[in-house]
Amino acid sequence: MTDELPQTTVVIPVWDSYVGQRLIDAVTSVTGQDPAPLVLLVDNASGVPLPQIPGVSLVRTGERVSVGAARNLGLSLVTTPTVVFWDADDLMLPGTLSVLQEGLAREPDLVAFGAAIIEDPSGERHRWPRRWVAHLIPHRFLFALVHTVWSMFPTTGATAMRTEVVRACGGFGDANSGEDWSLGAALVWRGRVGWTERPGRRYLQHEGSAWGLYGSPVHQLENARAVRRRLATDPELPGWAHSLVPLLGMLQMLAVAAHAAAAAVRRRARPGPADGSA
Repeated sequence: MTDELPQTTVVIPVWDSYVGQRLIDAVTSVTGQDPAPLVLLVDNASGVPLPQIPGVSLVRTGERVSVGAARNLGLSLVTTPTVVFWDADDLMLPGTLSVLQEGLAREPDLVAFGAAIIEDPSGERHRWPRRWVAHLIPHRFLFALVHTVWSMFPTTGATAMRTEVVRACGGFGDANSGEDWSLGAALVWRGRVGWTERPGRRYLQHEGSAWGLYGSPVHQLENARAVRRRLATDPELPGWAHSLVPLLGMLQMLAVAAHAAAAAVRRRARPGPADGSA
């Protein structure tokens, strides 16, 4: 371990059923990184008391707020140059933080640097972000347009972001779903992002996960509207991009419809129980 001051704060909102051994494992995976970050737990008015974890800071909301608002409370207390927003039931793979920090250090004009996701328990690469995103990222404005139409780059998990840029974007949306996309859309219009296919996050998806609860087309359309509202008042958006917001809205609706159709095809293609089986 080095004696240098931490460059990154990892913010972890948590409440209720997320409090348990998985939280302790998640925090341990973060505090065990080299270089070690600062870790800030945001107790979102949890009905289950949080455990005392040495070396970890804690702030509590006065009442239950949205995931986005809880993350923004943590953001308001960050003093390091970079910030990572982590989920309480995911694991940070060894060496991830050094990869993220080095990615930002190599290219000072990057506003964020992210790493791929693997699923728990299968260990397979998560389908999102798609692998081809790495080839689109260098084309900054094209990538910003595509990311506005459909979320392409994570702002939670194994992604380090420049703290002041995240604040300038207005932080996360005040919602439990799509709040990360609202931030991501504003972020990519402010600068380039970097990416590595090296896995940085072990992701546990379950029935209570955000995608499981808020992944329907209705929720996706509301998330898309939130992105448009954010960008419509964003002074950092070029004038030509502001004029494209209505067109981007139509493309968002087409993207949601295409995603829903593809999901239906995948469900029908899944093998069911053989005839006559129990």
